[in-house]
Amino acid sequence: MVRYVIYADREQTIAGLETILRKVTHERNEWPLVHTYIGTDALPEYLNFVYQNPCLIMLVAAAGPCGREAAKQIRENNRDARMLWFSDRENGVCSYEIGVTWFGLLPVTPESVASALDVCQITL
Repeated sequence: MVRYVIYADREQTIAGLETILRKVTHERNEWPLVHTYIGTDALPEYLNFVYQNPCLIMLVAAAGPCGREAAKQIRENNRDARMLWFSDRENGVCSYEIGVTWFGLLPVTPESVASALDVCQITL
């Protein structure tokens, strides 16, 4: 079982991403354990949960400067875990600088989630 921890800036984004993640993982015969955190107020709790735990996949769905700052803090907090970041085109170069495992554009699609999981080598 793989543990996924999702951070997003909006509740609608979390709901959509979690639904897609569960669909894609179920198609791969995986039953994920998913934790979600919504909004900037939840970022400290998210950081505490993922702190130096390499045995999980961190998903971030946040755009703009706030998304960039959240992604930086998350990566600084956990250097070893796989980090998947869904954001806007402006954050593409920054994703390389931050050292994310995979970067994709919002909105999240089943194809983008499957591609991200392939990069993480999540196959069962």
